Amino acid sequence: MKKIITVIMLSIMIISCKEEEVKEKTQIKEIELSRESGSNMLRFTTAEELKAFISQHHESETDLLDEARRMSEEGKYNPLLLVYNLETDEAEKLGINEKEVPLVSSNDDMLLLLLNEDGEIGIQDKIFRIDGEFVYTYTEGSSSQINEFLSAYKEGKVEIEKGKTIEYTKDLSVYMHNNKLERDDVSAKGATSYAYFNSNYRMKARQYNGYWVFYSSIGAKTKVQKRKKFLWWSNWKTVKTDNRLEYELSYKVYSTFGFPTVTLNASGHKYCYCNSANKVYDWSVGFPIAPNVYVPQEGQTKHWAHWYSTTPNTVSTTLIY
Repeated sequence: MKKIITVIMLSIMIISCKEEEVKEKTQIKEIELSRESGSNMLRFTTAEELKAFISQHHESETDLLDEARRMSEEGKYNPLLLVYNLETDEAEKLGINEKEVPLVSSNDDMLLLLLNEDGEIGIQDKIFRIDGEFVYTYTEGSSSQINEFLSAYKEGKVEIEKGKTIEYTKDLSVYMHNNKLERDDVSAKGATSYAYFNSNYRMKARQYNGYWVFYSSIGAKTKVQKRKKFLWWSNWKTVKTDNRLEYELSYKVYSTFGFPTVTLNASGHKYCYCNSANKVYDWSVGFPIAPNVYVPQEGQTKHWAHWYSTTPNTVSTTLIY
């Protein structure tokens, strides 16, 4: 009987070891496939895959800056969310050139996680790139046409209006977004407000909404920033601490497919020890375009943050929509 039990136990151990070995080989294979593809960006075969990726991160309440750092450390890609929070020495180690980093005027951590250091993401057979006032949609190997477009635009040979898309070539379309830039005017919708612990630490309270062709969202966030040792990209970087956000508002949802406009409400809170207490009230993705545009109507957001080594160690502010 003892021999039978011993044999059974050994069999279980062998099977268990083999299962772990298979799991390990599978994980290694997935990483190798990612590298072999030559891709330094997230790529999704369908918009539904992208939707599932975003939903999973929202539902798990993943700290997105930590996730961005993990993606970079594993050699998958350098998310723009991480790049915007690097100091000079860190950027140099990753081979990132300050002058080549795109400008994406969004405070949505999810969008910045999706984009790589060049502001790119792949969906189906297209690549989307955000930089400055434009969102580019192009086929693989056609990125050189972006510089051609910019030269023609600066010379006045090409005209484009905010909120409109032009087909520059069969391989490149250009959307000129009308997302509002960050504003310190707390009386304006989509405002930014700062409250300082001292000259080296501050709380940033932000309301945001934006439409980026493949992705759109509306939300708010609270985070604490520390003054950088090196003046690169901006003077501040996000640090982890106790952040709080409470929100109550109404917002309109405009359909890009012509469906009737609806008004929705959002209310709740997010308290966390995190890089950012970030709440996306609503979002959409789609290919070739996202279905919804979100515009805040009325309401407010309340923001608190703590940095315990300073006096005062708590600051707060309220932003009105």
